[in-house]
Amino acid sequence: MNRKKKIRVNITVDKDLLDTAKNKLNLFGGKLSTLFNAYLSDFVQSIDKTPSKTYEELMKRVKELESKVKKLENGI
Repeated sequence: MNRKKKIRVNITVDKDLLDTAKNKLNLFGGKLSTLFNAYLSDFVQSIDKTPSKTYEELMKRVKELESKVKKLENGI
């Protein structure tokens, strides 16, 4: 039998942010613990990436965000 070990942790979060997350998760029927576990999993997997690949991904994302900001600035 392959069981995953689970532990309960106490964390402190911003109340407004938590309420917003709960409202969005209710739309999908999800739980906050599921979302947190997904983010934790992504974080752990990102640690194993090579620094150059991570840097390239970050730079690509920065360029995408800069482009979006420019479009918003031009639209206003």
